[in-house]
Amino acid sequence: MVSVSINRKKLFELLGGPKAAHLTDDALAAHLEQVKCGFEGTSDDKSEIMLEATPDRPDLFSVYGVARALKGRLEIEKGLPKNKIGDKPALQVFAEREALAVRPVVVGAVIRGVNFSEDEIAKVFQLQEKLDLTLGRRRKRVSIGLYDLRTLKPPFYFKALDARETSFTPLKADKPMTLRQILDAHPTGKEYAGLLAGKSKLPCLVDSTGEILSLIPVINNVSSAVIPATTDFFIDHTGTDAHSCNASLNILCQDFLDAGAQVEKVEVIYQDEAHNAQTGGRKTITPDNTPLKMDLPLDKANKAIGLKLDSKTAISLLAKQRISAVEKPGAAGILQCEIPAFRSDFQHWIDLAEELAVGLGYDKLEPLAPKSFTRGSLSSQTIKENFVRDFMAGAGFTELYTYAVTNEEKIERAKSPEENAEILNPVSDKYTAMRATLLPNLLEVLSQNTHAPYPQKIFELGEVLVHNPALPEKLETKLHLCVVSCHAQASLTETASILAELCLRLKKKLSFSKLDSPQFIAGRAGQVSLDATPKGAIGELHPQVLENFGLQMPASAFEVEIDG
Repeated sequence: MVSVSINRKKLFELLGGPKAAHLTDDALAAHLEQVKCGFEGTSDDKSEIMLEATPDRPDLFSVYGVARALKGRLEIEKGLPKNKIGDKPALQVFAEREALAVRPVVVGAVIRGVNFSEDEIAKVFQLQEKLDLTLGRRRKRVSIGLYDLRTLKPPFYFKALDARETSFTPLKADKPMTLRQILDAHPTGKEYAGLLAGKSKLPCLVDSTGEILSLIPVINNVSSAVIPATTDFFIDHTGTDAHSCNASLNILCQDFLDAGAQVEKVEVIYQDEAHNAQTGGRKTITPDNTPLKMDLPLDKANKAIGLKLDSKTAISLLAKQRISAVEKPGAAGILQCEIPAFRSDFQHWIDLAEELAVGLGYDKLEPLAPKSFTRGSLSSQTIKENFVRDFMAGAGFTELYTYAVTNEEKIERAKSPEENAEILNPVSDKYTAMRATLLPNLLEVLSQNTHAPYPQKIFELGEVLVHNPALPEKLETKLHLCVVSCHAQASLTETASILAELCLRLKKKLSFSKLDSPQFIAGRAGQVSLDATPKGAIGELHPQVLENFGLQMPASAFEVEIDG
């Protein structure tokens, strides 16, 4: 959940209308809960309302976003919000190759006619901060810059500058600093220095006179800082993910439109042949606030949420959610929906089905009593898992619970032959793949406990993700048991006897066959088969694997699939 505060007076000013005039705190809290905003209370003087918004709704991180949602729920305004933006670009941004190698996506907009108080400016920066944190993944995917356009001379240039020779006075500083000094000594620079690690030239935004606007994605120049007197803004969003950059830009632009400002487009000229080949042209015009079009099969939606809505009712409920919909010509039961560009959380028709439930109100959904009587009990799979855990604990092993995500470096250290499923756009380089085996995680735990007394005997019963070409999704979840014994006398005999006793109690026929694996010592390893089906491996860990994890003691291990 994301904590935000909004101005109470401003909220009711934006809502207007008789339906909002007499809302009590309790009634307001009830409505907010239904639009995914938890009401946390008010400030001591009642001027601020404290909310917790769900991370999938970044458009609700501001008073304008909350007002838009409440206007729909209270039926003050329905359907797509007004978002008229002129087609002619107000200025140009030239994005150069070296800077694009660090932040390959650049979008922007011009805002004119802003008349904000000091408190409203602070709320704009609150929204910027929350978008940087959520959609931006702490500025890794997106970083946002707001500048006082009156002090700048377009066109602007996104270019890489020498870290030791380029300087400007950053926000919260009283003298010029080089780019390297900002990263090394400025509090904000030190916080985000990791995003630019190892770079001798750093991405900056510069105007036509050579004035530096900002070191991206770190901090702005104090000379172009936004103040309460600012009426015209330039906004840039740079990053590594086009969807996140465009979504965050559309959220800010819609807020400025709702505030009565004028939004103008920006032409971004990419001076990068590789990017041009991907986009089919050298120029892009932003923001692109074209509504997302998506079809909703009403019969599937009704089944998913347990209702029997007709097309007219469904269209009305979607309009309350600020989504426009009409029946698709020649296709009964299919709704053609237009979703505002500032809503970045739609990927599938099931998201529209959820909007129907929210539009109706979760408080109006009536629970159904079960049609048949059943006796609750543990599933056979859970009973088996509990038995395996109890058996291993009784054999003197300590149970572990490790992350299902891992990374290639750990897998390579364990010399694992399994092919792992890679994660697209990982949040951290520590978590780049889903595990296909448990052993690397257990070895890492042992490596962090070499100071503890031996013997160290550990196990984990957990899920792994393995490749299966026969399935549509090409991946399958399996339950594995991994056991490791690490001490001076650890041997294949020890772990094999434990596995044999476990299989006996599970009524599984155990057999071994020859196995050559870089994980194990040659001649001291075997493939494990249960009921004549290969299910895993067992062996004494190879000295190189032990060395890779800094282990000074021998270790023996087995990992087998525990099926249903």
